[in-house]
Amino acid sequence: MTGNRIKKINMRDEDDVTPLHYAARYDHLEVVKVLIENGANVNCIDDELLTPLHYAARYKRDRHKKGTPGSTEEPPANGRPLRSISTDLADPVVDYLVQSSANINQFDKYGLTPLHYACMRGNEMALRQLLTYPELNIEAVDKQGMTALHMAATHNHTEEAGYLIQAKAMLRVKDNEDLTPLHCACYEGNIEVVKLLFKEAAQRDGWVTIQNMVADRDIDQNTCLHLAVLNGHYDVMKLCVEKKADVNTPAIKYMHPLHLAAKAGDLNCVRLLVKHKARIDSLNEDMATPLHIAAANDHLDVVEYLVKKKAPLDKKDKDNYTPLLMAAYTGRAEIVNLLLKKGADRSALDKNDKSALYLAAEEDQTEALKVMLSYNEMKKMLEVGDRYDNHPLHIAAQEGYLGCVKILLENGASMESKNEEEQTPIHLAAKHGRTNVVKEFVKRKKNSVNEEDENSETPLHLAAINGHKKVVQVLLQFGADVAARNSLLWTPLDCAAEKGHIKIVRILLDADAPVDPMDKTSTTPLHLAAKNGHENVVTYLLEHHAEISKRDSDGNNCLDLAIDNNKVGVAMAILDSAKWEDAMRNDTIDVATEVAEQVFLKCMTANQKNPEHVDYKVVFNYEYLDDTYTDWSERGSSDSGSVSTYNDDFTLSKRAIAYTKDSTEFKKNHPLMIMVTSSRENLLAHPLVSALLRHKWSSFGRAFYYINFLIYAIFLVFLTGYMLTTMPPHKYYVSLGVSSSNVSETEVCKMASDSPQINQDLFAKIGKFVIIVLSVWNLIKEVMQMYQARLNYLAVENLTEWLTYISALLLVIDPYSCQRDSGYRFNWQWSLGAMSIFLGWVILVLFLQKFPRFGIYVVMFKDILNTFIQFFLVFVLFIVAFGFGFYSLLQNQDPFATPWESLIKTTVMMIGEYDYADVFYSDSDDFKDHHPVMTFLMFIVFMIVMSIIIMNLLVGLAVDDIKAVQEKAALRRMAMQVDLALDVEKVVPDFIRKRVVVKCEKIAPNRSTMNPFLRFKAAEAGDLTSESISKALDPDLDDIKRVIGTQDDMQKELVKVKTHIKEMRAQNSRVEGMLMALLNEQNIEFDAEDFLDNLEG
Repeated sequence: MTGNRIKKINMRDEDDVTPLHYAARYDHLEVVKVLIENGANVNCIDDELLTPLHYAARYKRDRHKKGTPGSTEEPPANGRPLRSISTDLADPVVDYLVQSSANINQFDKYGLTPLHYACMRGNEMALRQLLTYPELNIEAVDKQGMTALHMAATHNHTEEAGYLIQAKAMLRVKDNEDLTPLHCACYEGNIEVVKLLFKEAAQRDGWVTIQNMVADRDIDQNTCLHLAVLNGHYDVMKLCVEKKADVNTPAIKYMHPLHLAAKAGDLNCVRLLVKHKARIDSLNEDMATPLHIAAANDHLDVVEYLVKKKAPLDKKDKDNYTPLLMAAYTGRAEIVNLLLKKGADRSALDKNDKSALYLAAEEDQTEALKVMLSYNEMKKMLEVGDRYDNHPLHIAAQEGYLGCVKILLENGASMESKNEEEQTPIHLAAKHGRTNVVKEFVKRKKNSVNEEDENSETPLHLAAINGHKKVVQVLLQFGADVAARNSLLWTPLDCAAEKGHIKIVRILLDADAPVDPMDKTSTTPLHLAAKNGHENVVTYLLEHHAEISKRDSDGNNCLDLAIDNNKVGVAMAILDSAKWEDAMRNDTIDVATEVAEQVFLKCMTANQKNPEHVDYKVVFNYEYLDDTYTDWSERGSSDSGSVSTYNDDFTLSKRAIAYTKDSTEFKKNHPLMIMVTSSRENLLAHPLVSALLRHKWSSFGRAFYYINFLIYAIFLVFLTGYMLTTMPPHKYYVSLGVSSSNVSETEVCKMASDSPQINQDLFAKIGKFVIIVLSVWNLIKEVMQMYQARLNYLAVENLTEWLTYISALLLVIDPYSCQRDSGYRFNWQWSLGAMSIFLGWVILVLFLQKFPRFGIYVVMFKDILNTFIQFFLVFVLFIVAFGFGFYSLLQNQDPFATPWESLIKTTVMMIGEYDYADVFYSDSDDFKDHHPVMTFLMFIVFMIVMSIIIMNLLVGLAVDDIKAVQEKAALRRMAMQVDLALDVEKVVPDFIRKRVVVKCEKIAPNRSTMNPFLRFKAAEAGDLTSESISKALDPDLDDIKRVIGTQDDMQKELVKVKTHIKEMRAQNSRVEGMLMALLNEQNIEFDAEDFLDNLEG
């Protein structure tokens, strides 16, 4: 037989099923034979791992059954019935498959064997046939641990169960949940299977086995009796009881059979259990009796029977619920009535001190309420509260149960009763938005709208706090006091504003609520809304003329509170209001970027001219940006205004006082410096900032800076000239022909003074006095700065200036008279002069740092220097390592003679000055390398590590620093401008500064002049273009331009499309003409209207 033929015979369909599966399923024996004889795989599986034998066992046969379970035929010794002859097979298909080597114990994906399926589907013939094979595993279990007997018991196949029992299947085998076949039969109510199991147990081991069977428990500790009771199978339950099943055995959660029967509500089961001595007062895990459970599940007949059998009426469960409380809670009106008639305790309370009336009201059980209130003694419970002193009317009002509220009121419940928070029922109804209940209360008692709780809050306060609009409207309609104050002196408007309930705010203001009431801390509704970020409420209050400048007891107005709590949207809303300047009286520009930009926009006012017009002018308001003299008024005052520090002409008033005399604090806290430290690049680039910097520079910055720079330049020129025109000390020795080892410096000085050939240069003589005067002047300036800055004065730059000026003074002064004519400088003076001239030029570099054009490079140098200092420790360690190494090997050579010289030489070698030939190939024996191998190796390592790795590392670090500076070049430049302006301003005397500080300045950016000096001044002060100003005034201008550009592009594209459409129409017309000609030529009639209709369809 060819492989291709076998492959076709075993071919599968879309369900992964082979022909042999179908033949076995439909009992086609001949087809099964043909397929197997022609190579069909007898153990092939489908997608659920089912074999043909599974299919044969799974589907019933409509055939005459051979034999019965009650046959008198005796089984053989192994317990299995004798196999019939081939002509008397129960299931020939099953037999043929097994004879063809089908795996009789094959598992499918669920662990089921053919035997499981035969018992599950009630396939008696397949089962009988399977039981004839000795290799059959009758105790095979599936993935749930169930045997074939479990299947037969579960699916109520009595005959199949009989065959299994006859084949000696285990009776007490357990599945994964510890269920036995008896459990399964009892759970499903299969009485015949139960009887069969008990009969077989009696025959096998007698009464002991039966007792074990009824005592077996599943994973939930259920016995067969529990399962029968649970599903209400009375006959099964009765049989189990007759077999002495324990009626008082608890299952999981201590549920006794009587509990389960009471829950199911089967009175016959309850009677049977009680008759067989079931404990009527048994307790489950919740300490509930069967009476509790029957009452909760509305089984009136069971309750009546249990009460008749003396079940405890007032037994409490773990929550202190009695059967009466349970019935009231679940709304079992008839049971409540029965229990009350039988004398149940009317005053019973649960663990939360809730009465039966309270529980019924809490769950909206109106019928139960009516029944209970029909008893006069129960009406006394209307005024009994829970642990929080809430009465039944409180809870019904809180939950909005209008029906319960009406019933309680009609039966005498008091509307004035208060809980432990002094709240009446209307308070709770208002708090939880129960509009209809509130209406009911105010209709019955109108003055209840102004009842107060322990916090002096009325129902209107609570409704406003919780945002219940309809309740607020009802309360106002019935006369609620819109200006009522609570213990914090808050009105309902305060409460609504604090929570951000804009609809409530509108309703209250429409009802003439005061818009600016002040509480104990002078806080208004506007303050509360701003603090909590309720932008819409703030806007609405401002529209209704809320006072924007009012301040609380801490001196904060609404804008301060919004900024302090990072509520940007609220701050923007305040700044958009008409009285924004009143809010700004109390704060600086140290706010979020969006808010600051809005403030800047408010501080710029342009005329109505086109931005490109020559008369285009803009007024800049510097009051909030340059706040040194701004009077914020005394913090903590409740005054709403403040006296202006500016005159009517916008100049500074004589009464104005700077907020600090500390120049360093002035610079640190200035809004411009705050922008720098906060990296607010977009703010620093704003035209308002540019205009202020330009004003400061033009007013006093330029003059003071250049005068200071000129003075220093003169000092440096004369210091440098003095050092260049004065002979160094050693040249005096040469000129006098004496030796420094034999003649002292004092003697040389006197000799030079007496020598007619030696005279000090005229420039040096004049320069000496200039240097003294300017050094003293600069030192006085430094002392003044020290006085202003105090401890903040301590900086490297200031120390450098002190060293420069002091060393310059010590250089030029003449301690001895002999120095006046000769100009001789002692060695210590000359050393100080060298230091002074070096530091002097370094300070000039620091001067240039103030200019943005040059300063950026100075910043790069400082950053690189700072990085090198951080790396210096690692660098020095490598120098020490190689320096001491070379000293050890080459100390016979002069460059490495001492440890110090060796370190210096090693450092010099880093830049490439190796002196390789002198080190390794010296001609002198005294300088010969005595350790050439080690020296060479160390030299190679030195070149790799120090000359390549370390130097490249330093270069890389420098490149990174330069890149970082370049990335923030714009910010650094603007920071330098600010730094220069404020540095100049802080050294300017106060009386001069006052004269140039202005509140507003008008600038015409398009005005130009032909005077080159004035043009240079304007360019040097900073360019301020009309384009940048108009862009700041209209931030959306760029977006509009982009939209216009996009529209232009779209317009061009539309023109192209229209052109193409015209061309297509013309082409279509030509095609249509040709088609019509063809139709006419062929005498074909064409209905254009139908064609158009079809197109439209």
